[in-house]
Amino acid sequence: MVQKRRISDLIILSIRILLALIFISYGTGKLSGGQFGNLTEKELATPIKDLSLFKIAWYLFDHQPFKIFIGVSQIIASLMLLYNRTMIIGALMLAPIVLNILVIDLTIMPYGLKLAFAFRLTGYLCYIGLLLFYYKNQLTPVWETVSNIKPMRSENQKAISYLLVILFIPALELAPGVLKIIYFAVTHPQSFWNGIKALF
Repeated sequence: MVQKRRISDLIILSIRILLALIFISYGTGKLSGGQFGNLTEKELATPIKDLSLFKIAWYLFDHQPFKIFIGVSQIIASLMLLYNRTMIIGALMLAPIVLNILVIDLTIMPYGLKLAFAFRLTGYLCYIGLLLFYYKNQLTPVWETVSNIKPMRSENQKAISYLLVILFIPALELAPGVLKIIYFAVTHPQSFWNGIKALF
């Protein structure tokens, strides 16, 4: 007779393979054009107020880089589930992907599909939860490390030094804008200099 522990291991392995197969399929479907879009010429010519949320969302999701990002994320998380060393990271990565799909489906789908996908995706979330629970002993040290981060302030650090935060916050907010200006100056030098001249 197969031992109880062995049966548990096989169930967990089955969950990993099932989730990997499903979300590799979803991911490759997005990359190959099999998901999203699919609007007829008549639907594309229909005023947006006359289209269902499902049709509108499916059209919007068909655009890049959204579609490729979602597809690649699903494939990476799925492949990570298949390897013991990356399995937990794959499960942690897949959980928000599945939850996001669930919320979107509950928002845009007609009732029949909404009901079907609600049960199906909730089942997948439960499987991910079961997987993480099964490996809780490996997760506990990580949680303890993350949740026991020491306070930033040391004994010899004066409280007044935290006033530098007032300077750091706007500098950090402006940094991406500076990078954008540099990027624009390099990629569109003529337009950039014309814009500078227009300021004076």
